[in-house]
Amino acid sequence: MPVETIICSIRHGRTAYNAEKRYAGTIDVPLSEQGVEDCRQAARGLAGRHFDVAVTSTMSRAIDSAKILAGADTLIVQTPLCNERNFGIMEGHTWDEVLKLDPPILMIEVGNDLHTVDPKGGEPFEDVWVRAKAFRRFLFDLYRGKSILVVSHGVFLQMFYGLLRGQSCIPSLALFPANMELSRFEFVDDQLVGENVENLVVTGPEPKF
Repeated sequence: MPVETIICSIRHGRTAYNAEKRYAGTIDVPLSEQGVEDCRQAARGLAGRHFDVAVTSTMSRAIDSAKILAGADTLIVQTPLCNERNFGIMEGHTWDEVLKLDPPILMIEVGNDLHTVDPKGGEPFEDVWVRAKAFRRFLFDLYRGKSILVVSHGVFLQMFYGLLRGQSCIPSLALFPANMELSRFEFVDDQLVGENVENLVVTGPEPKF
């Protein structure tokens, strides 16, 4: 009999680094007061929806978002597989500061946006892609047939969404998820049969940091 698996995935609530257009990456930046409030508003939008498990990164901004979104009765599982990209030398810097780094960081344009390729000490996109593949296997090995809430980060989710859609690594960078933007992927066995996106909180344009 076919097995249906639902993956609902959302980018964590806002942080002070978002407001400052500053790269967080592996820095464990907490939710801002506005981020907490956005999560509470989003949780009201999720009321009545059941999740068997919430899977998050090991970063507090994702874990705390999941606790608010999924509620006290939902099992929360942490894994570094869905941590944000390590931005290396860029972490803690604003976009304007990154543009002034010497030597300059190589950038490519995908989806009418610039993406940093080779920050010193940073994680190549191909390595994030490998993690996304491992994360997909993790979900289907442990939670096949379940309703899953994933709470993660912008660049990682770009890669993960592209993978679920059958895209390759770099084209997956074309679409960037906003904070509190819920993407729902419906699988029958291993085949994607449906997808939709829902903005749970109206926050205006979101920075990619």
